[in-house]
Amino acid sequence: EICRRWYEQWKEYVETGDQNSSSFPGQIDNTELFEELDSYHLKERLVENEDFVLIPAEAWHKLLAWYGMVEVQPALERKVVDLPSLVKVEVYPVEIFLCLHSNMENVVTAQFSRADHIRKRNSVEEQDSYRGQPGVCGLTNLGNTCFMNSALQCLSNTPPLTEYFLRNAYLEELNFTNPLGMKGEIAEAYADVIKQMWSGRHYSVVPRIFKTKVGHFASQFLGYQQHDSQELLSFLLDGLHEDLNRVKNKEYIELRDAAGRPDQEVAEEAWRNHRRRNDSAIVDTFHGLFKSTLVCPECRKVSVTFDPFCYLSVPLPVSKDRVMEVFFVSLDPVAKPVQHRLVVPKAGKVFDLCSVLSEMTNIPANQMVVADVFNHRFYKLYHADESLSCILDRDDIFVYVKKQGSMEEEGDEVVLALYLRERSHYRDYGSGSSSYGTSLFGHPLLMTVPRGQCSRDALYHLFLQRLAGGAGASGGAGASGGAGASGGASVDASATGPTDSQQGAGHQQPCEEEEEERGECPPCLPQANRRQAKRKGCEARRRKLLFSIQAVNSNGTTERGMGEDGSAFSFSSQPYVAMDWDPDMKKKYYNENEAEKYVKHQSMEVPHQQTTVQLQECIELFTTVETLEEENPWYCPMCKKHQLATKKLDLWSLPEVLIIHLKRFSYTKYSREKLDIIVDFPLRLTGTNGEPPSRYDLIAVSNHYGGLRDGHYTSYARNKDNGQWYYFDDSKVTYAREEQIVTNAAYLLFYHRQDKIRQPTLPAPLDSSSPTQPANDVSSPKHDGMEGATPCVNMETD
Repeated sequence: EICRRWYEQWKEYVETGDQNSSSFPGQIDNTELFEELDSYHLKERLVENEDFVLIPAEAWHKLLAWYGMVEVQPALERKVVDLPSLVKVEVYPVEIFLCLHSNMENVVTAQFSRADHIRKRNSVEEQDSYRGQPGVCGLTNLGNTCFMNSALQCLSNTPPLTEYFLRNAYLEELNFTNPLGMKGEIAEAYADVIKQMWSGRHYSVVPRIFKTKVGHFASQFLGYQQHDSQELLSFLLDGLHEDLNRVKNKEYIELRDAAGRPDQEVAEEAWRNHRRRNDSAIVDTFHGLFKSTLVCPECRKVSVTFDPFCYLSVPLPVSKDRVMEVFFVSLDPVAKPVQHRLVVPKAGKVFDLCSVLSEMTNIPANQMVVADVFNHRFYKLYHADESLSCILDRDDIFVYVKKQGSMEEEGDEVVLALYLRERSHYRDYGSGSSSYGTSLFGHPLLMTVPRGQCSRDALYHLFLQRLAGGAGASGGAGASGGAGASGGASVDASATGPTDSQQGAGHQQPCEEEEEERGECPPCLPQANRRQAKRKGCEARRRKLLFSIQAVNSNGTTERGMGEDGSAFSFSSQPYVAMDWDPDMKKKYYNENEAEKYVKHQSMEVPHQQTTVQLQECIELFTTVETLEEENPWYCPMCKKHQLATKKLDLWSLPEVLIIHLKRFSYTKYSREKLDIIVDFPLRLTGTNGEPPSRYDLIAVSNHYGGLRDGHYTSYARNKDNGQWYYFDDSKVTYAREEQIVTNAAYLLFYHRQDKIRQPTLPAPLDSSSPTQPANDVSSPKHDGMEGATPCVNMETD
């Protein structure tokens, strides 16, 4: 495994073909993948191609040889587990806690591959003899098939459908001649998976045949790309319906206009017409009725129709604003960074963020530079016209003031990205030479520097002044300078810089040992010329610099070339500079704890709560009046032309199993985003327009973690036999509690009606020429007792 950020920067560097490019990635760094740097445990729920990428071992060894790796970090080598009918990369090995029975306090953690837990150890019976709770069975990920596994687990825990397949009722209703069906193949493949999952004999099932059948009849699901679990569910329910349709010959039915008739009469007629062409266990279980009302804006003609539905796709309230937290870094060297909480347009640009911050700081927005800081370095410097959607909530955003005034010409200045690094000496025993490594620390800085002051001597003085409020003396009598306004000891910015010899060498000159021991080496005076020292005596002793200056890549991990004369820097394509500190100088004269401190703006005092909406709000939004778009007008029979009519949907009758699709993926002409707001859905809900009210229990939830491009699907489901909730993550199944179910990852909700538990479905007669009524028509308006013209669903939690 390799961190995706490093990998993407490496790709950018390779694609540019410029060895001096600032995108040079430096050493491989997987810090972002670890929960704790002490134990190097991986974070939970890392997503491939979003958090990390997998590369072959040969490619890894090449990259390691070319770039090296950050010190101490372990290589994230993962095995490809080769099991029967399964090849899988094991991202998370099994962790087992081990201890001796005689000393149970000394517990150690060991990791094992899933490939060597049964056959190699012979300590557990073979899976064929396994006996577990029916239905509590994982599904193997065949390669980005978590979307399919999540949908299957939800359907598997839908009692009426699963019982229908387990008692083989489907065998008498397979429709092999339906031109809209799949010749019964989808139904048979699905039945095979369900029977294996509910046999109680498997830890997990490999749905390879089912996956092949789905790809055969729906080419969009071919291969191993990530897909949408709702799209798979929609295809599967439609395919099962057509494979199990009891109507062999679909007759043509001419639809009649409502013509002022009562809604109840029109609804019953629409339902009968629907059942004359569509009569299956899927219709029995999942189909309900919408009431659609269209009103012509010109003649006020009202058209009422009733349409069947299989699931509700409800929108989520979309806020036009977004809350972001940023750190503002002023030009005042004594002032500490200030954390602000901003409300910015969700579809805005980076300049909009700067404009809002400008109102709080009185700094012009065009003097601000927005940066993403990660691991003491700049991960990205944003342009003013970039979209704010590029910035994630988890990013650490710093806003810097790039200049106080303006020079005569813009080209006379250069904005330097400044890193702080600490040297660590080590000896190369292969060559016998002594060298040093570096590690970043502190917050990086941005400084506007005149191009005429890019020599080492000039930059040293500029950097020293900038650090006056951030570098604090943590001890030592040689520190020149007193306490800063912010409480930290500042460095004397009036001191002179390095000598010409030091500029050329680019290194610090060591102090005399006895001066080091007495702590009498001021950090910022230059080493006096030896001849001048002899003339002036002991008053001008050799001094040691606070830091040396190096041009580096954008990661601050690799030193880059200097200018032609070796003493000045060329910044045509390399605006990154590092200050390298020796450990002893950093310890004496840089107070890292003080420099890391920041203050909170009053905007941070207002508590920020994650947006939460009620499920009822989403349903109300679904049933609000809307105006048709120009691309989809309605033909008014009175005006004899297409009109942009108003349209309103109402829930007229509810099915036995109600599926609610939360539309988290928002697509507009100008933007795309995933809505991560929490939808507070109840475990039990009630439809209040019937007598008695219809009662529903939550039985399953399909979850989506991640973003638009990549993600991972899991599911929660309640076992129909023991009532226990379980969490299904591909082949892994664990117990779950009800309070864990409501999260911002919930995507599909399955509710089962409890006030009317239907009897087993009886096979329909082979002669379907005449319309038939289902024996268990819980979806029919006349059986639902929904007499009102404007049914609604109110959510109540028991």
